[in-house]
Amino acid sequence: MSSLFTLALPVAAAGFALAWMFAPGAQSGGGIVYDTTSASKGPLRKIVSTSGPVRALVTVSVGSELSGQVNEVRVDFNSEVSPGDVLATIDDKTFASRVAQAEADLAVAKAALLNQQAGLQKAHAVDELAVRNVERQTDLAAKGHSSQAALDSAIRDAAVAKADIAVAEAQIESARATIKQREAALDQARIDLDRTKIRSRIEGTVISRMVDPGQTVAASLQAPELFKIAQDLSRIRIEAEVNEADVGMVAEGNSATFTVDAYPDRQFEGRVTQVRLSATEISSVVTYTVIIEAENEGRRLFPGMTANVVILSAERDGVLRVANDAFRFRPRPGTVPEPAAGGSPRGGPGGGDRMGRMVERLKADLSLTEAQESQVREAMEALGREMRAAGPQGGIAIGPPGPGGGGAFRQRATSRIEQVLAPTLSDEQRIAFQRWKDGRENSRFATVWVLGRNGQPEQRTIRTGMADDQFTEILGGDIGEGDAVIVRARNARS
Repeated sequence: MSSLFTLALPVAAAGFALAWMFAPGAQSGGGIVYDTTSASKGPLRKIVSTSGPVRALVTVSVGSELSGQVNEVRVDFNSEVSPGDVLATIDDKTFASRVAQAEADLAVAKAALLNQQAGLQKAHAVDELAVRNVERQTDLAAKGHSSQAALDSAIRDAAVAKADIAVAEAQIESARATIKQREAALDQARIDLDRTKIRSRIEGTVISRMVDPGQTVAASLQAPELFKIAQDLSRIRIEAEVNEADVGMVAEGNSATFTVDAYPDRQFEGRVTQVRLSATEISSVVTYTVIIEAENEGRRLFPGMTANVVILSAERDGVLRVANDAFRFRPRPGTVPEPAAGGSPRGGPGGGDRMGRMVERLKADLSLTEAQESQVREAMEALGREMRAAGPQGGIAIGPPGPGGGGAFRQRATSRIEQVLAPTLSDEQRIAFQRWKDGRENSRFATVWVLGRNGQPEQRTIRTGMADDQFTEILGGDIGEGDAVIVRARNARS
Protein backbone atom coordinates (compact mmCIF):
# COMPACT_ATOMS: atom_id res chain seq x y z
CA MET A 1 0.00 0.00 0.00
CA SER A 2 2.80 2.42 0.82
CA SER A 3 4.36 1.71 -2.61
CA LEU A 4 1.05 2.42 -4.39
CA PHE A 5 0.61 5.69 -2.46
CA THR A 6 4.14 6.74 -3.34
CA LEU A 7 3.48 6.12 -7.07
CA ALA A 8 0.07 7.89 -6.99
CA LEU A 9 1.50 11.31 -6.11
CA PRO A 10 3.66 11.82 -9.25
CA VAL A 11 0.94 10.34 -11.47
CA ALA A 12 -1.65 12.82 -10.12
CA ALA A 13 0.78 15.74 -10.54
CA ALA A 14 1.44 14.76 -14.15
CA GLY A 15 -2.33 14.57 -14.82
CA PHE A 16 -2.91 18.07 -13.47
CA ALA A 17 -0.03 19.41 -15.60
CA LEU A 18 -1.44 17.85 -18.81
CA ALA A 19 -4.92 19.18 -18.07
CA TRP A 20 -3.55 22.73 -17.52
CA MET A 21 -1.40 22.63 -20.68
CA PHE A 22 -4.29 21.57 -22.95
CA ALA A 23 -6.96 23.77 -21.34
CA PRO A 24 -8.63 26.40 -23.65
CA GLY A 25 -6.69 29.78 -23.68
CA ALA A 26 -3.81 28.35 -21.67
CA GLN A 27 -1.56 27.36 -24.52
CA SER A 28 1.72 29.11 -25.22
CA GLY A 29 1.09 32.83 -25.59
CA GLY A 30 -2.36 32.28 -24.03
CA GLY A 31 -5.17 34.87 -23.69
CA ILE A 32 -5.42 37.96 -21.51
CA VAL A 33 -7.96 38.42 -18.75
CA TYR A 34 -9.08 41.99 -17.93
CA ASP A 35 -10.13 42.97 -14.44
CA THR A 36 -12.82 45.64 -14.59
CA THR A 37 -14.80 47.91 -12.32
CA SER A 38 -18.12 49.53 -13.15
CA ALA A 39 -18.55 53.26 -13.57
CA SER A 40 -21.05 54.06 -10.84
CA LYS A 41 -22.70 56.95 -9.05
CA GLY A 42 -21.87 57.70 -5.46
CA PRO A 43 -20.26 60.19 -3.07
CA LEU A 44 -16.79 61.72 -3.30
CA ARG A 45 -14.95 63.19 -0.34
CA LYS A 46 -11.72 65.11 -0.79
CA ILE A 47 -9.88 65.12 2.52
CA VAL A 48 -6.61 66.36 3.98
CA SER A 49 -5.17 64.42 6.92
CA THR A 50 -2.91 66.14 9.41
CA SER A 51 -2.34 66.61 13.13
CA GLY A 52 -1.67 69.39 15.58
CA PRO A 53 -1.83 70.42 19.25
CA VAL A 54 -4.99 71.50 21.03
CA ARG A 55 -4.83 75.08 22.31
CA ALA A 56 -7.14 77.41 24.18
CA LEU A 57 -8.65 80.17 22.05
CA VAL A 58 -6.76 82.73 24.15
CA THR A 59 -3.81 81.93 26.40
CA VAL A 60 -2.34 84.75 28.49
CA SER A 61 1.06 84.61 30.15
CA VAL A 62 1.10 86.47 33.48
CA GLY A 63 4.47 87.76 34.65
CA SER A 64 6.02 90.27 37.02
CA GLU A 65 7.39 93.66 36.07
CA LEU A 66 9.17 93.94 39.44
CA SER A 67 11.94 92.05 41.12
CA GLY A 68 11.54 90.74 44.62
CA GLN A 69 10.68 87.80 46.83
CA VAL A 70 7.30 86.08 46.44
CA ASN A 71 5.40 86.29 49.71
CA GLU A 72 2.22 84.44 48.81
CA VAL A 73 0.72 82.38 45.97
CA ARG A 74 -3.07 82.37 46.09
CA VAL A 75 -3.94 80.11 43.12
CA ASP A 76 -2.94 76.67 41.90
CA PHE A 77 -3.32 74.60 38.75
CA ASN A 78 -6.93 74.51 37.39
CA SER A 79 -7.99 77.45 39.57
CA GLU A 80 -10.78 79.57 38.08
CA VAL A 81 -9.92 83.28 38.12
CA SER A 82 -11.64 86.54 37.17
CA PRO A 83 -10.20 89.88 36.04
CA GLY A 84 -8.53 91.64 39.00
CA ASP A 85 -8.08 88.53 41.15
CA VAL A 86 -4.75 88.47 43.01
CA LEU A 87 -2.70 85.46 41.93
CA ALA A 88 0.43 86.12 44.01
CA THR A 89 2.12 88.89 46.00
CA ILE A 90 5.71 90.15 46.08
CA ASP A 91 7.38 91.60 49.19
CA ASP A 92 6.31 95.27 49.16
CA LYS A 93 8.51 96.80 51.88
CA THR A 94 10.93 98.39 49.44
CA PHE A 95 8.14 99.75 47.27
CA ALA A 96 6.16 101.04 50.25
CA SER A 97 9.22 102.99 51.41
CA ARG A 98 9.53 104.49 47.92
CA VAL A 99 5.93 105.64 48.16
CA ALA A 100 6.64 107.28 51.54
CA GLN A 101 9.74 109.00 50.14
CA ALA A 102 7.76 110.23 47.14
CA GLU A 103 5.05 111.59 49.42
CA ALA A 104 7.67 113.47 51.47
CA ASP A 105 9.26 114.92 48.34
CA LEU A 106 5.84 116.13 47.24
CA ALA A 107 5.25 117.80 50.62
CA VAL A 108 8.63 119.59 50.34
CA ALA A 109 7.73 120.80 46.85
CA LYS A 110 4.39 122.14 48.04
CA ALA A 111 6.09 123.98 50.95
CA ALA A 112 8.55 125.49 48.49
CA LEU A 113 5.61 126.72 46.44
CA LEU A 114 4.13 128.45 49.50
CA ASN A 115 7.51 130.08 50.18
CA GLN A 116 7.73 131.36 46.63
CA GLN A 117 4.17 132.69 46.80
CA ALA A 118 5.08 134.61 50.00
CA GLY A 119 8.14 136.00 48.22
CA LEU A 120 5.89 137.19 45.39
CA GLN A 121 3.67 139.04 47.84
CA LYS A 122 6.75 140.70 49.37
CA ALA A 123 7.97 141.73 45.90
CA HIS A 124 4.59 143.30 45.15
CA ALA A 125 4.75 145.28 48.43
CA VAL A 126 8.25 146.53 47.62
CA ASP A 127 7.08 147.46 44.14
CA GLU A 128 4.15 149.47 45.50
CA LEU A 129 6.49 151.36 47.88
CA ALA A 130 8.94 152.05 45.05
CA VAL A 131 6.15 153.43 42.84
CA ARG A 132 4.96 155.82 45.57
CA ASN A 133 8.56 156.89 46.18
CA VAL A 134 9.00 157.72 42.50
CA GLU A 135 5.82 159.77 42.52
CA ARG A 136 6.95 161.64 45.65
CA GLN A 137 10.44 162.32 44.29
CA THR A 138 8.96 163.50 41.03
CA ASP A 139 6.77 166.07 42.85
CA LEU A 140 9.66 167.23 45.01
CA ALA A 141 12.00 167.57 42.04
CA ALA A 142 9.37 169.61 40.20
CA LYS A 143 9.18 172.04 43.12
CA GLY A 144 12.97 172.11 43.46
CA HIS A 145 13.00 170.46 46.90
CA SER A 146 14.79 167.24 45.74
CA SER A 147 17.79 166.54 43.58
CA GLN A 148 17.74 164.73 40.29
CA ALA A 149 19.94 162.01 41.80
CA ALA A 150 17.29 161.16 44.39
CA LEU A 151 14.67 160.87 41.63
CA ASP A 152 16.91 158.60 39.56
CA SER A 153 17.50 156.38 42.60
CA ALA A 154 13.77 156.09 43.20
CA ILE A 155 13.15 155.16 39.56
CA ARG A 156 15.90 152.50 39.79
CA ASP A 157 14.36 151.02 42.95
CA ALA A 158 10.96 150.77 41.21
CA ALA A 159 12.54 148.92 38.27
CA VAL A 160 14.35 146.51 40.61
CA ALA A 161 11.08 145.86 42.44
CA LYS A 162 9.33 144.95 39.18
CA ALA A 163 12.21 142.60 38.29
CA ASP A 164 11.89 140.96 41.70
CA ILE A 165 8.20 140.36 40.96
CA ALA A 166 9.11 138.63 37.67
CA VAL A 167 11.73 136.47 39.43
CA ALA A 168 9.21 135.49 42.13
CA GLU A 169 6.59 134.55 39.52
CA ALA A 170 9.17 132.40 37.65
CA GLN A 171 10.13 130.69 40.89
CA ILE A 172 6.46 129.97 41.57
CA GLU A 173 6.08 128.35 38.10
CA SER A 174 9.22 126.30 38.77
CA ALA A 175 7.80 125.23 42.15
CA ARG A 176 4.54 124.18 40.51
CA ALA A 177 6.46 122.14 37.89
CA THR A 178 8.44 120.53 40.68
CA ILE A 179 5.17 119.60 42.38
CA LYS A 180 3.99 117.90 39.17
CA GLN A 181 7.26 115.97 39.00
CA ARG A 182 6.88 114.88 42.60
CA GLU A 183 3.25 113.87 41.97
CA ALA A 184 4.33 111.79 38.92
CA ALA A 185 7.06 110.13 40.99
CA LEU A 186 4.49 109.40 43.69
CA ASP A 187 2.11 107.89 41.13
CA GLN A 188 4.94 105.72 39.78
CA ALA A 189 5.83 104.57 43.27
CA ARG A 190 2.19 103.73 43.98
CA ILE A 191 1.93 101.86 40.67
CA ASP A 192 5.03 99.82 41.55
CA LEU A 193 3.53 99.15 44.97
CA ASP A 194 0.31 97.96 43.34
CA ARG A 195 2.30 95.76 40.96
CA THR A 196 3.56 93.78 43.91
CA LYS A 197 0.15 92.12 43.66
CA ILE A 198 0.15 89.88 40.54
CA ARG A 199 -3.40 90.08 39.16
CA SER A 200 -5.32 88.24 36.47
CA ARG A 201 -6.28 90.30 33.42
CA ILE A 202 -8.85 87.86 32.01
CA GLU A 203 -11.40 85.34 33.15
CA GLY A 204 -10.22 81.81 32.70
CA THR A 205 -8.44 78.79 34.13
CA VAL A 206 -4.87 78.61 35.45
CA ILE A 207 -3.16 75.95 33.34
CA SER A 208 0.41 76.60 34.49
CA ARG A 209 2.03 77.84 37.73
CA MET A 210 5.79 78.38 37.78
CA VAL A 211 6.34 80.13 41.13
CA ASP A 212 6.26 79.17 44.80
CA PRO A 213 6.26 81.22 48.02
CA GLY A 214 9.77 82.32 49.00
CA GLN A 215 11.03 82.26 45.42
CA THR A 216 12.88 85.37 44.21
CA VAL A 217 11.64 86.92 40.97
CA ALA A 218 14.22 88.77 38.87
CA ALA A 219 12.70 91.07 36.25
CA SER A 220 15.27 92.64 33.94
CA LEU A 221 14.85 92.96 30.16
CA GLN A 222 11.94 90.52 30.07
CA ALA A 223 9.19 89.88 32.58
CA PRO A 224 9.49 86.36 34.04
CA GLU A 225 6.45 84.16 33.38
CA LEU A 226 4.68 83.13 36.57
CA PHE A 227 1.30 81.82 35.40
CA LYS A 228 -0.53 80.83 32.22
CA ILE A 229 -4.28 81.41 32.05
CA ALA A 230 -6.48 79.83 29.38
CA GLN A 231 -9.58 81.83 28.57
CA ASP A 232 -12.92 80.03 28.06
CA LEU A 233 -12.00 76.35 27.70
CA SER A 234 -15.51 75.63 26.46
CA ARG A 235 -14.04 76.32 23.00
CA ILE A 236 -10.64 75.25 21.73
CA ARG A 237 -8.54 75.61 18.61
CA ILE A 238 -6.19 73.22 16.87
CA GLU A 239 -2.99 74.41 15.22
CA ALA A 240 -2.75 71.83 12.44
CA GLU A 241 0.34 71.71 10.23
CA VAL A 242 -0.64 71.10 6.58
CA ASN A 243 1.91 70.16 3.94
CA GLU A 244 2.44 72.66 1.14
CA ALA A 245 1.15 70.10 -1.39
CA ASP A 246 -2.25 69.97 0.37
CA VAL A 247 -2.70 73.51 1.68
CA GLY A 248 -4.18 74.67 -1.63
CA MET A 249 -7.19 72.41 -1.00
CA VAL A 250 -7.92 73.93 2.42
CA ALA A 251 -10.05 77.06 2.80
CA GLU A 252 -11.80 78.91 5.59
CA GLY A 253 -15.13 77.31 6.39
CA ASN A 254 -14.08 73.73 5.59
CA SER A 255 -15.50 71.25 8.08
CA ALA A 256 -13.12 69.02 9.99
CA THR A 257 -13.25 66.02 12.28
CA PHE A 258 -10.59 64.96 14.72
CA THR A 259 -9.78 62.48 17.45
CA VAL A 260 -7.41 62.50 20.41
CA ASP A 261 -5.68 59.57 22.04
CA ALA A 262 -7.51 60.23 25.30
CA TYR A 263 -10.85 59.42 23.63
CA PRO A 264 -10.02 57.06 20.74
CA ASP A 265 -13.65 56.04 20.19
CA ARG A 266 -15.04 59.58 20.07
CA GLN A 267 -14.96 61.91 17.08
CA PHE A 268 -15.05 65.68 17.51
CA GLU A 269 -16.17 68.20 14.92
CA GLY A 270 -14.72 71.60 14.07
CA ARG A 271 -14.34 74.15 11.31
CA VAL A 272 -11.37 75.83 9.64
CA THR A 273 -11.25 79.50 10.66
CA GLN A 274 -7.84 80.57 9.36
CA VAL A 275 -5.12 79.46 6.95
CA ARG A 276 -1.98 81.28 8.02
CA LEU A 277 0.33 82.53 5.27
CA SER A 278 3.49 82.13 7.34
CA ALA A 279 5.38 78.98 6.33
CA THR A 280 7.40 76.68 8.57
CA GLU A 281 10.36 74.84 7.03
CA ILE A 282 11.92 71.89 8.84
CA SER A 283 14.40 69.63 7.02
CA SER A 284 13.25 71.04 3.63
CA VAL A 285 9.63 70.19 4.45
CA VAL A 286 7.36 73.24 4.19
CA THR A 287 4.11 73.33 6.15
CA TYR A 288 1.46 75.94 6.87
CA THR A 289 -0.55 76.36 10.06
CA VAL A 290 -4.30 75.87 9.71
CA ILE A 291 -6.47 76.96 12.66
CA ILE A 292 -9.49 74.79 13.44
CA GLU A 293 -11.98 75.86 16.11
CA ALA A 294 -14.31 73.43 17.88
CA GLU A 295 -16.66 73.18 20.82
CA ASN A 296 -15.28 71.57 23.97
CA GLU A 297 -18.34 70.26 25.72
CA GLY A 298 -17.61 69.15 29.24
CA ARG A 299 -14.06 70.42 28.82
CA ARG A 300 -12.89 66.96 27.82
CA LEU A 301 -10.17 68.35 25.56
CA PHE A 302 -7.14 69.67 27.40
CA PRO A 303 -4.61 72.18 26.04
CA GLY A 304 -1.57 70.33 24.72
CA MET A 305 -3.36 67.20 23.50
CA THR A 306 -2.45 66.01 19.99
CA ALA A 307 -5.42 65.96 17.60
CA ASN A 308 -5.48 63.75 14.52
CA VAL A 309 -7.40 65.90 12.05
CA VAL A 310 -9.26 65.12 8.83
CA ILE A 311 -10.26 68.26 6.89
CA LEU A 312 -13.08 67.84 4.37
CA SER A 313 -12.09 70.23 1.57
CA ALA A 314 -14.80 69.20 -0.92
CA GLU A 315 -17.72 66.79 -1.13
CA ARG A 316 -19.96 65.55 -3.93
CA ASP A 317 -22.99 63.26 -3.74
CA GLY A 318 -24.42 61.13 -6.51
CA VAL A 319 -21.72 61.85 -9.08
CA LEU A 320 -20.55 59.51 -11.82
CA ARG A 321 -17.18 58.13 -10.81
CA VAL A 322 -14.57 55.50 -11.68
CA ALA A 323 -11.80 53.92 -9.66
CA ASN A 324 -8.43 55.68 -9.76
CA ASP A 325 -6.77 52.43 -10.89
CA ALA A 326 -8.47 52.86 -14.27
CA PHE A 327 -6.26 55.85 -15.14
CA ARG A 328 -3.10 53.85 -14.58
CA PHE A 329 -4.05 51.05 -16.97
CA ARG A 330 -2.38 50.89 -20.39
CA PRO A 331 -2.93 47.94 -22.74
CA ARG A 332 0.02 45.85 -23.74
CA PRO A 333 1.50 46.76 -27.12
CA GLY A 334 -0.10 44.81 -29.95
CA THR A 335 -3.08 43.57 -27.92
CA VAL A 336 -5.54 46.23 -29.19
CA PRO A 337 -5.88 48.00 -32.56
CA GLU A 338 -4.67 51.59 -32.84
CA PRO A 339 -7.51 54.13 -32.59
CA ALA A 340 -8.52 55.95 -35.73
CA ALA A 341 -7.17 59.45 -36.17
CA GLY A 342 -9.45 62.15 -34.78
CA GLY A 343 -11.50 59.95 -32.49
CA SER A 344 -11.67 57.00 -30.16
CA PRO A 345 -12.17 53.42 -31.32
CA ARG A 346 -15.82 53.77 -30.49
CA GLY A 347 -16.08 56.87 -32.64
CA GLY A 348 -15.68 59.40 -29.86
CA PRO A 349 -17.67 62.58 -29.82
CA GLY A 350 -16.89 65.17 -32.40
CA GLY A 351 -16.79 68.89 -32.01
CA GLY A 352 -20.53 69.33 -32.57
CA ASP A 353 -21.43 66.75 -29.92
CA ARG A 354 -19.09 68.36 -27.40
CA MET A 355 -20.52 71.80 -28.03
CA GLY A 356 -24.06 70.50 -27.79
CA ARG A 357 -23.40 68.83 -24.44
CA MET A 358 -21.70 72.01 -23.22
CA VAL A 359 -24.76 74.10 -24.10
CA GLU A 360 -27.15 71.61 -22.49
CA ARG A 361 -25.18 71.55 -19.26
CA LEU A 362 -24.91 75.34 -19.25
CA LYS A 363 -28.66 75.57 -19.79
CA ALA A 364 -29.33 73.30 -16.81
CA ASP A 365 -26.81 74.93 -14.48
CA LEU A 366 -27.76 78.56 -15.25
CA SER A 367 -31.47 78.11 -16.10
CA LEU A 368 -30.93 79.91 -19.39
CA THR A 369 -33.82 81.58 -21.15
CA GLU A 370 -34.61 80.65 -24.74
CA ALA A 371 -32.95 83.85 -25.99
CA GLN A 372 -29.81 83.17 -23.97
CA GLU A 373 -29.67 79.57 -25.15
CA SER A 374 -30.02 80.71 -28.74
CA GLN A 375 -27.18 83.20 -28.32
CA VAL A 376 -24.91 80.53 -26.85
CA ARG A 377 -25.68 78.04 -29.65
CA GLU A 378 -24.99 80.65 -32.32
CA ALA A 379 -21.71 81.55 -30.63
CA MET A 380 -20.65 77.91 -30.45
CA GLU A 381 -21.56 77.29 -34.09
CA ALA A 382 -19.52 80.34 -35.09
CA LEU A 383 -16.58 79.11 -33.02
CA GLY A 384 -16.84 75.69 -34.64
CA ARG A 385 -16.74 77.21 -38.12
CA GLU A 386 -13.71 79.32 -37.21
CA MET A 387 -11.82 76.33 -35.85
CA ARG A 388 -12.69 74.10 -38.81
CA ALA A 389 -11.58 76.85 -41.18
CA ALA A 390 -8.27 77.13 -39.33
CA GLY A 391 -7.74 73.39 -39.68
CA PRO A 392 -4.78 71.60 -38.14
CA GLN A 393 -2.64 74.68 -38.78
CA GLY A 394 -4.76 76.61 -36.29
CA GLY A 395 -3.30 74.55 -33.48
CA ILE A 396 -6.73 73.80 -31.95
CA ALA A 397 -8.61 70.54 -32.45
CA ILE A 398 -12.37 70.20 -32.22
CA GLY A 399 -12.56 66.46 -31.67
CA PRO A 400 -11.59 64.57 -28.52
CA PRO A 401 -8.93 66.63 -26.75
CA GLY A 402 -5.33 65.65 -26.92
CA PRO A 403 -2.40 66.94 -24.96
CA GLY A 404 -2.69 70.43 -26.42
CA GLY A 405 -5.88 71.01 -28.38
CA GLY A 406 -8.49 70.22 -25.74
CA GLY A 407 -7.36 72.83 -23.27
CA ALA A 408 -7.21 75.52 -25.95
CA PHE A 409 -10.70 74.67 -27.21
CA ARG A 410 -12.08 74.80 -23.69
CA GLN A 411 -10.52 78.21 -23.02
CA ARG A 412 -11.82 79.70 -26.28
CA ALA A 413 -15.28 78.24 -25.77
CA THR A 414 -15.50 79.56 -22.20
CA SER A 415 -14.31 83.00 -23.28
CA ARG A 416 -16.81 83.16 -26.15
CA ILE A 417 -19.71 82.11 -23.90
CA GLU A 418 -18.74 84.73 -21.32
CA GLN A 419 -18.67 87.46 -23.96
CA VAL A 420 -22.14 86.53 -25.18
CA LEU A 421 -23.86 85.96 -21.82
CA ALA A 422 -22.23 88.61 -19.58
CA PRO A 423 -24.56 91.50 -20.58
CA THR A 424 -27.73 89.43 -20.02
CA LEU A 425 -26.98 87.45 -16.86
CA SER A 426 -28.99 88.07 -13.70
CA ASP A 427 -27.30 88.15 -10.29
CA GLU A 428 -28.23 84.51 -9.60
CA GLN A 429 -27.07 83.43 -13.06
CA ARG A 430 -23.82 85.34 -12.64
CA ILE A 431 -23.02 83.41 -9.46
CA ALA A 432 -23.93 80.11 -11.14
CA PHE A 433 -21.83 81.00 -14.20
CA GLN A 434 -18.80 81.71 -12.03
CA ARG A 435 -19.31 78.33 -10.35
CA TRP A 436 -19.55 76.70 -13.79
CA LYS A 437 -16.32 78.41 -14.90
CA ASP A 438 -14.49 77.32 -11.75
CA GLY A 439 -15.62 73.75 -12.36
CA ARG A 440 -14.27 73.79 -15.90
CA GLU A 441 -10.95 75.28 -14.79
CA ASN A 442 -10.55 72.52 -12.22
CA SER A 443 -11.36 69.76 -14.69
CA ARG A 444 -8.96 67.90 -16.99
CA PHE A 445 -9.13 65.41 -19.83
CA ALA A 446 -8.02 61.80 -19.44
CA THR A 447 -8.18 58.46 -21.19
CA VAL A 448 -9.59 55.20 -19.86
CA TRP A 449 -10.16 51.79 -21.42
CA VAL A 450 -13.56 50.12 -21.38
CA LEU A 451 -14.25 46.46 -22.07
CA GLY A 452 -16.43 46.46 -25.20
CA ARG A 453 -19.21 44.07 -26.11
CA ASN A 454 -16.76 41.98 -28.13
CA GLY A 455 -14.57 41.53 -25.06
CA GLN A 456 -11.86 43.81 -26.41
CA PRO A 457 -10.59 47.06 -24.78
CA GLU A 458 -11.96 50.30 -26.21
CA GLN A 459 -10.33 53.66 -25.56
CA ARG A 460 -12.60 56.42 -24.21
CA THR A 461 -11.80 60.11 -23.67
CA ILE A 462 -13.42 61.66 -20.60
CA ARG A 463 -13.37 64.90 -18.62
CA THR A 464 -12.61 64.45 -14.94
CA GLY A 465 -13.25 66.63 -11.91
CA MET A 466 -12.70 66.12 -8.22
CA ALA A 467 -10.87 63.04 -6.98
CA ASP A 468 -10.39 61.39 -3.61
CA ASP A 469 -8.12 58.53 -2.60
CA GLN A 470 -10.36 55.91 -4.31
CA PHE A 471 -12.48 57.46 -7.06
CA THR A 472 -12.42 60.28 -9.64
CA GLU A 473 -15.46 62.26 -10.75
CA ILE A 474 -16.53 62.02 -14.40
CA LEU A 475 -17.86 65.34 -15.70
CA GLY A 476 -18.32 64.30 -19.30
CA GLY A 477 -17.08 62.13 -22.11
CA ASP A 478 -17.87 58.87 -23.82
CA ILE A 479 -18.66 56.81 -20.76
CA GLY A 480 -21.84 55.99 -18.85
CA GLU A 481 -22.99 54.42 -15.65
CA GLY A 482 -22.43 50.66 -15.63
CA ASP A 483 -19.65 50.63 -18.26
CA ALA A 484 -16.94 48.08 -17.43
CA VAL A 485 -13.76 50.12 -17.01
CA ILE A 486 -10.52 48.14 -17.15
CA VAL A 487 -8.19 48.48 -14.18
CA ARG A 488 -5.59 45.78 -14.96
CA ALA A 489 -4.70 42.94 -17.35
CA ARG A 490 -3.29 39.52 -16.54
CA ASN A 491 -2.53 36.30 -18.34
CA ALA A 492 -5.28 33.73 -18.32
CA ARG A 493 -2.90 31.19 -16.72
CA SER A 494 -2.19 33.38 -13.65
